[in-house]
Amino acid sequence: MSEEIKDMETKADVVNEPVGTVEAASYTDVMDYLHSIYILREDKERIAQRLTLEVTQPAMADAYERLDHFSLLKRDWDGRGALPISHRVIGNVRQVLMISDNDDWEKWMMSPDVNATLCLYAPKTKASISLGAREFSYYARKNGERLGESHVAFTPEGFLNIMRRLSVYDIARSLDTTA
Repeated sequence: MSEEIKDMETKADVVNEPVGTVEAASYTDVMDYLHSIYILREDKERIAQRLTLEVTQPAMADAYERLDHFSLLKRDWDGRGALPISHRVIGNVRQVLMISDNDDWEKWMMSPDVNATLCLYAPKTKASISLGAREFSYYARKNGERLGESHVAFTPEGFLNIMRRLSVYDIARSLDTTA
C-alpha cells in the first residue's frame, strides 16, 4: 500500500473521530456547547435534531443508530458471503421512521439479513417482517395458525400499518379487516 493511501486512510479516520468531549449534565448543557463551537449551521441543526430525538424518543434513536450501522456493512459482513444491506432498503426504513412514533419501535428489534434485506422481530408477539428494496413479507403465529403475507408492495404507510398490527398481543384480531 502506498504512503499516499495510508495517509488518506489516517485522515479519514481522524475525520470520523470525535473532536472532543464535554461533560454535560443536561440536554441544555449540550445545546449550549453545540452553539459555542464553530461548525456549519446545517450541521448544528442536524446534531440538534439527533440529540432531541435521543432524549425524547429513545426507541427511534436506537433504530436510526442501528440503521446507520447497517448502512456501513460491507460484502461478507458475516464472514459467509453476506451481501451489504441495499441502500434502497435503508431508505425504506428511513421513510418509515419519518412517519412513525417512538411507540412504534419500542416492540421491535431490527437486524440485517444476508440477502441485502432487513428483518424486524417483535419478541413478545413472535412476529417478524422482512423488508426488501420493493417488497416486504410478514409472519406471525396465533394459536397455531399462520398469519402473514409475502411480496407485499412497499409503501411507508403500509409497512408502518403492518408493524403496528403485528406488535399487539391479539394479532389475529388486528389483522382481521372486518373487526
